[in-house]
Amino acid sequence: MKKSTLCRFCSVPLSIFFLLSLIIFPTPNLKAQFLTLPVNVSYLSQRADIIVQGRVIDVWYENLPGYANIPTVKVSLEVENMLRGPEGYTYTFREVLIGLKALEGKNTYHVGQRILVFLPSPSRYGLTSPIGIEQGRFHIARNSDGEEVVVNEIDNAGLFKNMDTTPYMSALQLSRNRMKKTETAGRGPVRLDGFVALVKSLMTLPRIQ
Repeated sequence: MKKSTLCRFCSVPLSIFFLLSLIIFPTPNLKAQFLTLPVNVSYLSQRADIIVQGRVIDVWYENLPGYANIPTVKVSLEVENMLRGPEGYTYTFREVLIGLKALEGKNTYHVGQRILVFLPSPSRYGLTSPIGIEQGRFHIARNSDGEEVVVNEIDNAGLFKNMDTTPYMSALQLSRNRMKKTETAGRGPVRLDGFVALVKSLMTLPRIQ
């Protein structure tokens, strides 16, 4: 009789989970980095150490060097707009693939796609992941009017929640007209230029560690 998925999961040595906890969490306060708690654009803008827009130029799927059982994806971007982070024409980050992400990871990044990601600083093992996971990874495309729009992997759901109160009101009003946010249940793509303007405004607020 086949072991259940749960049993196979439980058979993994505890040392591996302990190692993963050390690798994944570089600081103790990354509550929204790997736990998929709802986060809005203000949290993303105030928490992220790296905010970069770019085109994917290389994708490598490989195990973490020195750890044969830890799959990762290493992504290189041609930088179009580094809102926060190191200067340079390219930026590379490495993401760990665990659980369902290991099964779906090869569908996440593709050469040629344009993305905007909100990342924490890499851990001491060089690993990072978008803040809020799919909430902090945005895909850039053009709509039927030829406008550049941006949407995360949960269709921007909750992205602007709790933003109609100070100190967020002035930043939101600054870009509301340019974003043309869709009104259907608060979801859907928004214009890239307006979204970037909003993020830049929110970046002036105190950082969240």
